Amino acid sequence: MSAVRRAVTCAAPTATVSDRKIEPFGHREGMTMKWTIVSIAEAELMLENDELLLLDMRDYRAYLENHHPRALHLNDQNLRALLKHTDRSVPVLIYCYHGHRSQDMAQLFSDFGFTSCYSLDGGYEAWFPEFRLASQELSDNLLEWLLINGFDPENVDHRSANNETALMQLCRLGQRDLALEMLAAGTRVSLTNKDGCNALWMAVQSGDQALVHALLQAGTPLNQQNDNGATALMLAMSLGQLPVVRYLLNAGADITLTTIDGFSAEDVAANRRVLNEFNQWKVSHAKAA
Repeated sequence: MSAVRRAVTCAAPTATVSDRKIEPFGHREGMTMKWTIVSIAEAELMLENDELLLLDMRDYRAYLENHHPRALHLNDQNLRALLKHTDRSVPVLIYCYHGHRSQDMAQLFSDFGFTSCYSLDGGYEAWFPEFRLASQELSDNLLEWLLINGFDPENVDHRSANNETALMQLCRLGQRDLALEMLAAGTRVSLTNKDGCNALWMAVQSGDQALVHALLQAGTPLNQQNDNGATALMLAMSLGQLPVVRYLLNAGADITLTTIDGFSAEDVAANRRVLNEFNQWKVSHAKAA
């Protein structure tokens, strides 16, 4: 797999809350500290320790909506102070959305000399899964599919492997009729899997333009960036899906977004056909502007 293709299809964590580099205070050259990934059950046991510092590194809006009652929001403003002034013996447990970025943050705290650093496996979305009843009765076909594939029919937002919902899996498999039924039943389209990909990403994987249309009509975020910064448009470009690329562009996909490695949708074009379509769209819209 090329470096460009990996930038689109693979999620990658970042090392700090922002791209701003922070140098360790009193960091000793060559010092290696340990940090550990812990399960939800282990995290619950750790919270019995009153000295535990629980940090939530999701964005502030998500923190305000829901967070663990013990959690302190970790941001650019307080990160340096915490690293400098917190006793190094204090155990630190960090969670993010899906359990990726918190690993690098645990490493950062370890680099600063903290002796007990932990990252929550699966992140907040695994710790506090959403529960949503179906807004209408589900068909026998959908009920059978949900049960066979390990989903709880009572919860249309139930997650399985890789933190995926039934809607995400159905979209990836191109099971349009069942996916549309899940949408009608009220499953949330804003949810993402462990890699930060939403149902629109999965629909692009299947190449089902009608399903892409239905998801956007239902309010699925068009410019959602996964943990690597890739968007549905970038995926469609990298897969050479000309009709889907054309549809996403006309739907308002942001062509200026880049992955954390700096790749744009134009950079990851799989072939000249999709690249020509992309460039023609840019020219026509530049003239219109």
